[in-house]
Amino acid sequence: MKQIRMSILLIATCMLLCACPDNNESEHRYITILNQSDKAIVWQPQMIRNGEKYEQFDCRKILGGLINRDSLYKFNYDDRENTWEVGLNNHYLQIIVMEAETFDKYIDEPCDTIRKYVPVLHTYQLTLEDLQQMNWMVVYPPGE
Repeated sequence: MKQIRMSILLIATCMLLCACPDNNESEHRYITILNQSDKAIVWQPQMIRNGEKYEQFDCRKILGGLINRDSLYKFNYDDRENTWEVGLNNHYLQIIVMEAETFDKYIDEPCDTIRKYVPVLHTYQLTLEDLQQMNWMVVYPPGE
């Protein structure tokens, strides 16, 4: 009877240990974007190859979304197989921030109209090292 109880306890312990999620601190799937401004913002992420430069809003790419004032958004890395550490190996992440209210007025207009009338409030160009230093949190507006 004692052997059966020990066997059941051993099996239960193994099942519990195997069921625990892998919590690898060196791999990140999310970047948190925090809007500390007094207005809602929209943002557009773009992965850009190292050495290339691209700073304007790209109408062919999807917006990252709306972030209300004093709110945060968790931005997931698109590839289920990889993490930001892999994705940013030969790239940097560009995040373009625009005011949501102004963008909404021109959302159905051609791209050149959007570029003309919706100002870019800030452009982040973040490397893997930048994100690690920021503890994977991008704050808008940027601090000193």
